[in-house]
Amino acid sequence: METILLQSITVDEFMDKVRAIIKEELKIALQQDQLLTKEGALKITGASSAVFLKAIEQGIVKPQLVKGRKKAMYLESEVLKIEVRRRRVVS
Repeated sequence: METILLQSITVDEFMDKVRAIIKEELKIALQQDQLLTKEGALKITGASSAVFLKAIEQGIVKPQLVKGRKKAMYLESEVLKIEVRRRRVVS
C-alpha cells in the first residue's frame, strides 16, 4: 500500500494518486483466478459429469488440492475452456 503525504500535494495530485492506486488494486483483483468445486464447475459450464471427466482426462482441467479442503478444486479459467456440444432437437 502506498502512503500519500497530504501536506505537500494539491487536490488534483491527490485524486490522481488515488485513481492510480485504485486502478492497480483492481488489476490485481481481476488477475486472481477463482477456485470452483466440481458442482460449481458443472453449473457454470452446463456440462455433464462425463464431459467434465473427459476434460480432466484430456488435461484441459487439472484438479487442485487446497489445504483444509477434502474436495478437489478447479480453476475457473480452465473450466471455461470446456466445450459443451448440444444435441440438435429434431421435430
